[in-house]
Amino acid sequence: MSNPAARLVQTEIVGMSESGKTTLAFKVLLNTPAAVRFIYDEEGHAARRLNKKWVGTARECEDALATRWVCFNPTRMFPGCLPETEQGENAFRWFCKWVFDVSKRGRGRKIVLIDELWKWCNRRRLPIEFANLAVAGRVEEIELMLATQTPEKIPFAIAGQCTEVICFTLQHQKAIDALEELRLVGFDGNEIWNLKQGEFISFGRKSRTKLRSKIF
Repeated sequence: MSNPAARLVQTEIVGMSESGKTTLAFKVLLNTPAAVRFIYDEEGHAARRLNKKWVGTARECEDALATRWVCFNPTRMFPGCLPETEQGENAFRWFCKWVFDVSKRGRGRKIVLIDELWKWCNRRRLPIEFANLAVAGRVEEIELMLATQTPEKIPFAIAGQCTEVICFTLQHQKAIDALEELRLVGFDGNEIWNLKQGEFISFGRKSRTKLRSKIF
């Protein structure tokens, strides 16, 4: 019998602002069959661009499951949930635990998008609920999609779980240095630096592949 978890893809999308990473993330969500797509959407960008309901209570999250899209607004249940605050951590922890618990209810791929993960999880702070989602979520067919401008802030325990790393242009040396371990699959910092807006290079850790393409 095949193992569904073996086919799952965990993706890290990196790139500077307006390079194309969020556009690509949304395109993947729209074109990938999934039982449910979960988005941690504290500013409502995803809900607006995807034309989905921005839900902010546990009941609304449950109701949104029927649509296969949950764009979670943490500010309603956790007012003042800014990064580096207790409320911010509580909101993110609640979301991660809820997604994991919900995913146990049925089979099928579940995709979780978290934009700028470093706000809620970084090298100083790794909430256990998110660690559980990242490491044990595969058992429940959960695929993580992480997008960030600052890959150097993401704990390697999390980044190292990603089977695919998609690089748009980066113009900060620390960010480029954080991806140097991909040199075994053809990573070249100068090549990433010189990418034009909308261009990206995808690196497959498991497949040992490198693919250059563009989103616009």
